[in-house]
Amino acid sequence: GRQNIPVFLIASITSSCNLHCTGCYARANDACGDDEPSAQLSDEDWADIFKQARELGISFIVLAGGEPMLRPDVIVKATEYPEILFPLFTNGTLITDDDLKLFDKNRNLVPILSIEGDEKATDSRRGHGVFAKLADSMNRMKANNIIFGASLTFTKKNLDSLLADEFIAELHDLGCRVVFFIEYVPLNRQTADMAPGDTEREMLFNKISRLRRR
Repeated sequence: GRQNIPVFLIASITSSCNLHCTGCYARANDACGDDEPSAQLSDEDWADIFKQARELGISFIVLAGGEPMLRPDVIVKATEYPEILFPLFTNGTLITDDDLKLFDKNRNLVPILSIEGDEKATDSRRGHGVFAKLADSMNRMKANNIIFGASLTFTKKNLDSLLADEFIAELHDLGCRVVFFIEYVPLNRQTADMAPGDTEREMLFNKISRLRRR
């Protein structure tokens, strides 16, 4: 019979992370931590997975974590599969000049930087000085004509500000060319009221339609 092959794969290449973001569901569920995992897949294991994915016809593989920049060995393996686009979801604080050279040379790697809104909103959730590091990384990528994007976690409370024309224009001016809107996952009952509902989703879809036309 026919096989239904998914369009994309999400590869969580590490459970380690260098940040302690407020409301991180991965840490809350012990799916993410500070220590190097004892049983993580090797770069060769991931290369085999990428090879199998290519043979199946999968053309997008999201590299996620934890913080995927902590696994440069796996990212280098991804460059060996130019037929596959690898959006790299990163907190953006560990990007070095060598990483920029790697992104420049291998255009199938597309960094997607997590940002919460303006400097105040980002630093309040991700830590003091994180927004400045993100802006610096974005400016350096823009200067090198590297295509990159932003990942925006939206809640009931912040969706208005994330959809504001001024904020979208700021991302555009920083050189951002891709935007992912990610729904907030509640940690517990106390934060459940922050979770988006149908009203927020409809608002998001309508705004995205207008942004696409512009």
